[in-house]
Amino acid sequence: MIYPRQVVYSLEALSYLASLETRPTVKVRDMAKNLDIPRHYLGKVLTELEKKRLVTSSKGPSGGFTLAVDPASVTLYRILAALNGLEKLEDSCVMGLGRCHSDRPCVLHDLWTQFKDDTILRTQKLTLQEFSALLFKKEPVKLDQADRTET
Repeated sequence: MIYPRQVVYSLEALSYLASLETRPTVKVRDMAKNLDIPRHYLGKVLTELEKKRLVTSSKGPSGGFTLAVDPASVTLYRILAALNGLEKLEDSCVMGLGRCHSDRPCVLHDLWTQFKDDTILRTQKLTLQEFSALLFKKEPVKLDQADRTET
């Protein structure tokens, strides 16, 4: 896992909210149970997502969290940028040696660079709605021919 738990839980929570048919207000306890995430930790994650304007919250007996963005138009790249998750993807060395460069590459530099470049392009195209469908296996995501790689 290249991302901290907070980023992973954020992506899961946003995907869960995006997977719901309507835009209901969901209680933290219900989301925590469905996602198998500790309730207290998820509450903190959702509060951070609210600060980033990715979710909204309401208080009271019928309160909870609601998705604040259109899942069909927000990309995973934008979400990762809001969560400060791009540094891990764009600048980190897979060997954990800090920032390696082409003039001082690590053993896996070329392979990792190719993987990162491909992943960045995919996250710039992949919407939250599509990611949610993949995560919750609701519907297949169709990649255009340019996105397909040969095995």
